[in-house]
Amino acid sequence: MIGFSKRLALSVVAISGLMVSCSDSQSVGSGETSSTVDPVTTIPAATTTTAAVTTSSAEVTTTAPPATVAPPAPSTTAVSACDGADGIAPGATIGSVLRGDIDGDLLDDTVTEYSLDNVPHVHAFLATGGHSDAEVPIGSAERVSISFEDFDYALGASIKPPLAVLAVGPTKAGTAQFTFLTLTPQSCIRPWQIDGAGMFVGRISTDGPYEGMSCEIAAGNRYYALNSAEQAVPGGDWTITQTVINHNFTTVLLDPPLPAMTMPDGPDVQTMYGDFYGCDTPAMFP
Repeated sequence: MIGFSKRLALSVVAISGLMVSCSDSQSVGSGETSSTVDPVTTIPAATTTTAAVTTSSAEVTTTAPPATVAPPAPSTTAVSACDGADGIAPGATIGSVLRGDIDGDLLDDTVTEYSLDNVPHVHAFLATGGHSDAEVPIGSAERVSISFEDFDYALGASIKPPLAVLAVGPTKAGTAQFTFLTLTPQSCIRPWQIDGAGMFVGRISTDGPYEGMSCEIAAGNRYYALNSAEQAVPGGDWTITQTVINHNFTTVLLDPPLPAMTMPDGPDVQTMYGDFYGCDTPAMFP
């Protein structure tokens, strides 16, 4: 790709983990309530020869015991299993089936694309026996196409990194949407999420502006970039913008966009920046 290797070599892909801790404390005070009764009654001296008699009641103070707070009940919340833990639901329309290592144990797992109630799904069955499932509502059809991407490729790694699943959903002619799926720490397959903003969805478009994704190996690693190419006037130069993407389990991480560059008009612009380019998945609109 023109200028991409050089630009990526200058780009430092920094993954910073954000640890957020939350605390919620509640203090319940126990007040002391007291009531004092002081009914002192004095009977005046009688007019007879009987000696005066005075009756006085002693002061009586009543104090309520301190209020008590019952200890919290023990939690009964159980750790939920993955969606689809019982396998693919009856009535599903099965599509593509892939076999490859998605959990990093060097054993081939099974990934199945299917449709249920007009909603596309991706199901994973690990070699160790665990099932999981995810809805993938992208595109405008009830099916998606799936393929493997060696997203975490690392030259010379002692243990080969697990594969990511690329799901692509068609929209209108010349366009499509895509997302990646990997495993959570609990080994549940799930589409990538933008932290706090829902599912990550990329776009392929041969309309102007062009949009796509390119993949290039540099310095022993593979870099994936979201691309956009815009043309100010017909026949003029194109302005190319690229954003390198990465992930932490199923959370997508986006680098700041690389400095924009220009490219002369020609068919290579659409090929390189309006489709999948250099990836394990072939171009959609060659």
